[in-house]
Amino acid sequence: MLVAEHAPRRLRVSENLALSFFWFTSNAQWTALIIILGPAVIRQFVGDTQAGLVLSGLTAVGALIASVVQPLAGAISDRKVGSLGRRRPYMLVGVPATALLLWYMGAAPSIPLFAAAYFLLQVVANLAAAPYQALIPDLVVADQRGTASGYMGLMTQAAVIGGVVIASAFAIRTAFEVLALLQVLGLLVTVVGVREVPQRTAAAPFRWRAFLQSFWIPPREHSDWWWVFGTRLMVLLGFGTLEYYLNYYLVYVQHMKNPNGPLESILLLVTIGSLISVLTAGWLSDRLKRRKMMVRWGGLVMGLSALGFVFSHGMTQILVLSGLFGVGYGTYLSTDWALAVDVLPKGRDAAKDMGLWSISQTLSQTIATLIAGGLLAVLVSSAGLAMSYRVLYLVTFVYFLVGSLLITKVKSVR
Repeated sequence: MLVAEHAPRRLRVSENLALSFFWFTSNAQWTALIIILGPAVIRQFVGDTQAGLVLSGLTAVGALIASVVQPLAGAISDRKVGSLGRRRPYMLVGVPATALLLWYMGAAPSIPLFAAAYFLLQVVANLAAAPYQALIPDLVVADQRGTASGYMGLMTQAAVIGGVVIASAFAIRTAFEVLALLQVLGLLVTVVGVREVPQRTAAAPFRWRAFLQSFWIPPREHSDWWWVFGTRLMVLLGFGTLEYYLNYYLVYVQHMKNPNGPLESILLLVTIGSLISVLTAGWLSDRLKRRKMMVRWGGLVMGLSALGFVFSHGMTQILVLSGLFGVGYGTYLSTDWALAVDVLPKGRDAAKDMGLWSISQTLSQTIATLIAGGLLAVLVSSAGLAMSYRVLYLVTFVYFLVGSLLITKVKSVR
């Protein structure tokens, strides 16, 4: 059993799996919801013409909610005192609420009620996820962070397949119910497999001014943290745009009436490609101490693959590019978490800072969908659906390129 001690230590394989398993269940939920279930429900309610705009708005607002909840929940968990530890109590509240909302969303009778449930889901799911993310800096010794990051990347990619398979294999309502049960399983693995040392020392007296000031990380003192944040923001802008609109890309650009089968094939190849690289690259980053190199090359490979989607005419080309994209994505994921932990401000609260770092993901969702929604609003009427989505994927290449260049500004990590 994995115990969160006051000093991190080296973890065995079983301990890494227990630590990272909740990342699988959480990401499977969001993958199924964003790639298949959400777009399908929205098309049923509003039709083809408005589907892209509604999806953009829903995702943008949800991401803004997550951007507020994550650092707040993380900061509160840093001050938690009790026999269960600092992180797991928030999972015990957030995960059951997540499961209930997923169950409801499968039967939501209208788009306003579906949207309201989605926004509440962002609150409770991130209430659980933000404290959970701090378990890596709580537990993992510095020279094993690349390996631990590789396991998180492995679970991220396994979740892509798991989420798509669940969303494709079941009717919409049943798929939501299966996802709800999966969240409970993830909670049980964490509660049983990861034990925190009880925190019995009271935190410093709470003061609102100091609490709010703690959310600001001075750029002059911690410039590397901001460069890593910017790198991740740009890479996730590219990944988010590709992911959120892949369903519509296949329908409107590749003219597929039922995109679920091709989606499974694409994501299977992305996963296989990432599995080839994720654990190996994470281990190499620990051995070579070259995390920036992994991030840079991973981003460039993803960008070139995204550029290929713009000019593809047929599934064979798309499948080859998907495998290549997976190799780049796995390389990036292998050092994503490790690099973030490496540049965390020393002596600060880990969960809050990891929550602030996670805003790069939620903010990317907001920006990506706002830009995509704006482009689609302008282009669909003048250039048609197919060309509009090709232009959208061209923009993703720019995101990946900029992200790969920004990482060179980091100085404290090689």
